[in-house]
Amino acid sequence: MHRETELTREKTQDEHHTVTPDVDLDAQSTQSDTDSEDRRSSSQDDVVLVNFQPGEPADPHNWSWTKKFYVPFVGTLLSINSTMGSSTPSNELPALQEVFHFPDGPQTTLPATTYLIGFVLGPLVFAPLSEQYGRRPILISTLCLYTIFTMATALSPNWAAFLIFRFLSGTFASPPMSVTGGSIADVFDEKVVRGRANMLWSSATLLGPLAGPVIAGYTYRYSWRWVFWACMMFSGVCLVALLFQPETLATKILRDRAAKLNKEKGGGRYIAPADVDKLGLLATLKITTTRPLYLLCTEMLVALTCVYMAFVYAVFYMLLAIFPAIFQGIYGFSAGESGCAFVMMFAGSLLSNVLGYFYDIYAQKLVRRHPNKHAEYLRLPLACIGGPAFVVALFWLGWTSRQSIHWVVPLLSMIPYGFAYQCIFMAMINYIADAYGIFASSALAALAACRSVAGAIIPLAVDNMIDTLGIAWSCSVLALISCALSLVPFGFIIWGERIRGASNFSKKLQNAPHPELELTRSVSIV
Repeated sequence: MHRETELTREKTQDEHHTVTPDVDLDAQSTQSDTDSEDRRSSSQDDVVLVNFQPGEPADPHNWSWTKKFYVPFVGTLLSINSTMGSSTPSNELPALQEVFHFPDGPQTTLPATTYLIGFVLGPLVFAPLSEQYGRRPILISTLCLYTIFTMATALSPNWAAFLIFRFLSGTFASPPMSVTGGSIADVFDEKVVRGRANMLWSSATLLGPLAGPVIAGYTYRYSWRWVFWACMMFSGVCLVALLFQPETLATKILRDRAAKLNKEKGGGRYIAPADVDKLGLLATLKITTTRPLYLLCTEMLVALTCVYMAFVYAVFYMLLAIFPAIFQGIYGFSAGESGCAFVMMFAGSLLSNVLGYFYDIYAQKLVRRHPNKHAEYLRLPLACIGGPAFVVALFWLGWTSRQSIHWVVPLLSMIPYGFAYQCIFMAMINYIADAYGIFASSALAALAACRSVAGAIIPLAVDNMIDTLGIAWSCSVLALISCALSLVPFGFIIWGERIRGASNFSKKLQNAPHPELELTRSVSIV
């Protein structure tokens, strides 16, 4: 195929100067059998592959830096919008109880739980659809549907309808979390730059849920519906920004170009390279839904990472219930003031991004000095720092939340918490992505599904836990579990090489020419 690619580039023809023709099968019937097999002989007389020329501006990898960085900027906006919706009802619960007459207990966590269940199911469908039909159509259509169901949530006539609309909102809010990583990979071919763009985007996974309680804390005084109107307004801003973003998926651009040429010239001889060995949508859906489960059940690295990240994620949603008990129940904060406590968490996450940036520079130097070593293990030290900090933050929060101690003391615990949360997520996600190569998207899909399920289910127990154990011991239990799980990245550094040596998927990474192994290479979920 290398020889054919050279011929393809040399024999560019047609006035469009964007069509790279494959070799005419009739005119080149004397070619070797190997070349014939590489071309996978077509039933048509003349097959023309539509491809990019080297350096062509239409290729997303050749876009200007301004145009490239607009992609993670829009992805960050969309991800803030998506994740913000998960936590917005947290400060509206008293008003929702008054309107819909549901009791205290597990039902108070259902607004977040139903939304997160949609977060689990949505990527299983929308990620492969984005590979088939392009990133832009999926993002635009689902954002519009999310806006519609957010409006429906605000107009819900009863509790059941409210929860159904929350589930649908979460489902259609999920695509940015599974598609944006692919969009970033579409435009940045340099690994270092792509990693830094992903670091910017990953901040949105924490900023969004933090912004929700802050907004709800100040809109509830007008009406519980106003928090959803605010979400709709922000969705409108995101939609305007998204409309200015062009399609980033190269295969979609080339398919559109081939379709245009076929329409202009008649026939169907122009095809995109991705369509030569194209998998059907059903086959794609089967792979994207079954492989993450298979990895979760057979790969120890994936399973342990899923458990650790799922627990860290669930603790965040438990804090949505613990914070009002502390700052409103003990210190008499208003709902708005209680929501502002989450701002300290974001300050900690910013510190982790600064550390991550400088550590990345250091890690790249190590990679250049030792090119034969596995670079993915260089991702783990950030998690080794974040794990203990996470434990300390939970003990700090639990045992300083009392009337005899000034409210600023437990509030400051959220700085190391936000720092630790972001460090753990950045390190573990990048480690798995590097370790599993072309299988990274399936491994990351398993991580995303597990943490969304944990975030939906585990917080159901938080009210009973606080009533039974109190705030101090509730936080202590979470801290002790976190302490045990914080050993995971240390274990990966010590035994990870041995674990990967026994992994079937690690062996397949050395030889994976099949298209079904690569179909999710650019779909990442953070």
